[in-house]
Amino acid sequence: MRMAISPGRDASFSSQKSALSESPRTKRFPLTEEEIFYMNCRAAYLTVFKSSLENIISKEQLYLALQHAGRNPSQKTINKYWTPQTAKLNFDDFCIILRKEKPTSKAELLKSFKQLDVNDNGSILLTDLYKLLTKRGEKMTQEEVNAIISLADVNADGKFDYIKEWLCVQSKGCFFLEEDGEIISHQYRMQIVQRSMVYLTIKPLNLSQVEGKPSPWLSVDTTLYILKENENQANLQLMCFTELRNREVFGWTGELGPGIYWLIPSTTGCRLRKERKPITEEAQLVYRDETGELFLTKEFRSTLSDIFEVIDLDGNGLLSLEEYNFFELRTSGEKCDEDAWAVCRDNFDTKKNELTRQGFMDLNLMEANDREGDPRDLWVTLHSMGYNKALELTEACPFIIDIYADKCKPRIKAVHMEACSGQLEKAICKSVLNKGNARVMDGYEDIIVHTYKHDTWITSVIENKSDNKVIIHINNELSKNCVNNRGLNIFAVEVAPKSTMVCQHVMPLNERQEWIYYCVYSLMS
Repeated sequence: MRMAISPGRDASFSSQKSALSESPRTKRFPLTEEEIFYMNCRAAYLTVFKSSLENIISKEQLYLALQHAGRNPSQKTINKYWTPQTAKLNFDDFCIILRKEKPTSKAELLKSFKQLDVNDNGSILLTDLYKLLTKRGEKMTQEEVNAIISLADVNADGKFDYIKEWLCVQSKGCFFLEEDGEIISHQYRMQIVQRSMVYLTIKPLNLSQVEGKPSPWLSVDTTLYILKENENQANLQLMCFTELRNREVFGWTGELGPGIYWLIPSTTGCRLRKERKPITEEAQLVYRDETGELFLTKEFRSTLSDIFEVIDLDGNGLLSLEEYNFFELRTSGEKCDEDAWAVCRDNFDTKKNELTRQGFMDLNLMEANDREGDPRDLWVTLHSMGYNKALELTEACPFIIDIYADKCKPRIKAVHMEACSGQLEKAICKSVLNKGNARVMDGYEDIIVHTYKHDTWITSVIENKSDNKVIIHINNELSKNCVNNRGLNIFAVEVAPKSTMVCQHVMPLNERQEWIYYCVYSLMS
């Protein structure tokens, strides 16, 4: 069985080139429903194509255009409009499809606005929006742009805040790479008390203190799977995952009903890998002055400050006992109980029963003093947090989650820190089966390879419907400019009977260059 996929060009809203189309210069107000519908159709189409005269020539292009129109179509929906006999669809065909599918919602505007939000802070410069929509690609008229802008409040800074009135909560977390290559991360419970439009994002957390020098792990991909809890924690229903991309930010927007949801972060593992570069010189962590008193070095204090930022999950500048215990579980495998926390409060700087940044520094200095300056235990902590001997964060990726809701303030709480759970594996498999292309292996009707292609990554899932386990041989040697999470071009996977499993994740090695995914699957006897 052979599959060849070329992801093609980036279709982000901000990358459109110039192509001119005539458009009426005068519009009456208020706009009719028909005019608003047509305007939304054009806006969505022009996020993918240079002109509405271009044709849709693939399923992938149809999916992208519908997604930018806020439809988030399933594979079943795509197959309904793109049959084996379909060669192309034009703009009129696209408008007909949009009439038949779910009507335009707040999600459409939110997705379009997020593409223009350079600072990812919920606001857009009015001048930037005018420039983009009236100067690039197939131009929109001033009146059409005004119609969009009238839906949001413009503030005194010349910006409009498209989620200004929405209530927001935030939490941080981290992906940690284990010695065996397994990735563990925080997992969360979210409570929504009232049906709301919700916008969720996840992105790597930039800890760099140097202007213009971003943290090296910002290229690590992040995804957030949202599962609804029904009756109990064991019964979770996959709702969605963050597949809308805006630079390093991945997001999802839609409506969620009241209830408890689990947020499970995931990364493909293609770019969070074991470091192979040997470190010849070990950084100094502590030193003694002329009186013999022990101090932490400036470099170590800076690293501890970054660690504090990562483990301060709610971002309030203080460490609660719960936050500190995630750190303890990661670095020592043991929790700090209430009695030990009381001793900590008595000896180190705290505020509102929580440890301050200075208190955290002093705690590490005390540990160094207890070992009479021997840094070995400090290095155990640093290695556990993903740092190498040069104090570079190479085997971890801190991230930040933002949740906006228009009707109620969501609540989020970190509850676990564990490896890729069965729930996550099931969620990934289900999302690929729902959205991906399915192909039966030649000669084996019970073995199906499902492939989901995003513009940033490709995930393949193998489904074994037979009563026997199978071993599948995978060969990626004909792929170009690709890297996968297994780190091998050729490997084999064992798939249990009546089950599905994630076969591999693939990403471009260099995103600025063309990448071609070509994978050959065969059954090993």
